[in-house]
Amino acid sequence: MISARDRAARALLTDVGTMPSSLHEALRDVFRDDPMLAAELLRQMHRWPDDAPDRAALVDPTVRQNVAPSLAVDAALVFYRGERAVIVALVEVQLAVDHEKPWDWPVYACALRREHRCPFVLLVVSPDANVARWANEPLALGPGAEMRVAVLGPDEVPWVRDASEARRRPSLAFLSAVAHGNAGPAGIDAVFAAISAVGELEEARARTYTAALWDALDASAQRALEVAMATNDPAIESNFERRMREIFEARGEARGEARGEARGEARGEARGEARGEARAEARVLDTMRSALLQAFADRPLAVSDAQRAAIERCADSAKLARWLVRAAVAESVDDALSR
Repeated sequence: MISARDRAARALLTDVGTMPSSLHEALRDVFRDDPMLAAELLRQMHRWPDDAPDRAALVDPTVRQNVAPSLAVDAALVFYRGERAVIVALVEVQLAVDHEKPWDWPVYACALRREHRCPFVLLVVSPDANVARWANEPLALGPGAEMRVAVLGPDEVPWVRDASEARRRPSLAFLSAVAHGNAGPAGIDAVFAAISAVGELEEARARTYTAALWDALDASAQRALEVAMATNDPAIESNFERRMREIFEARGEARGEARGEARGEARGEARGEARGEARAEARVLDTMRSALLQAFADRPLAVSDAQRAAIERCADSAKLARWLVRAAVAESVDDALSR
C-alpha cells in the first residue's frame, strides 16, 4: 500500500501526455473547486470590496450576446453578503499572450455585471511572469476611460512549502507549486508540499492537478520530481527512479511487517511490531543514505568527510528524503543539506 503522496507522484508520470491542456484546465478548476481562494488572493492584492462577502457561488460563465457568438470565461464566481450579491469575480487563465483577449475581457465583465447587478473584478491567472506583465497593461476603453484587470502572476502567489499547511489549503498549495516549482530547491519543496496535499484529494481531481503540475515544471524540476516516483518498467527507469523505487519498496515492507505481526497475541504484538518496524526502518534509512551519496556522485558533486558523516548519522527518513530530492537540483552538497 502506497501513501497518498506517493500515489499522486506516480500519477504524474502515468498521466503525462494523456491530458490535453491540463495546466489550463487545472488552473481553471482550482477556482471552481475552491471559490473562496479567489477572494483570499484578491484581498491580498487589494482588489476586494470593504463589505466582505460571507459565501460564494459558482455561476454560468457564458456571456450571451445577440450580435456575436457567445463567449465564456474560465470561471465566474458571485460573492454574497447575506442574500445580496457583493461582487462577481471573473477568472481567466492565460498561459500565453493572446492579443484578442483584451478585446473580449470588457465584454465579459460588463455582461456579467449587468446580469448579476453588482460590481466586477476580472482576475487573470498566469504562471508565466512575462504573460502576467502583458496582462497587467491597462485596457483603453475610450478618452479618459480605461479598465485594469487583477493579474495573479508568480510574484503574487504566496509560497506554501510546509506539508501540513498544504494539506489545510490544497488549492493554494497547488497554485504555489505551479508558480514557484522551477525556483530551485525551494521550489521543489513547494512541489512536494503540494503533492502531499493533492494526493489526499478525490482521485479525478488529484490526477488533474498532478498532471498539470508536471506540465508546469521545467526539465530540472521534473528530474528532481522523478526521484520520488516508482516506475512500472525497471528496464527503462533512471538511476534516481530505481533508487526511489527501492525506498518505496522498503517502506512497503515496513508497513507489511507491522501489519502482519500485529495479528499476533497481545503480548507478542508489541514485541513483534517493534522488531518488524525497527528492522524495516533500518533498511529504509540505509537505502536512503546510499541513494543520497550516489545521487551526489552522479551529478557529480564532491562530498566532504564531514558531510558524509552527517548523512551516515541521520536517522530521520523525512530529512533524508528531502535531501535526496534537493540533491537533484542543488548547486552544491551544502545547498542540498541546508534544510
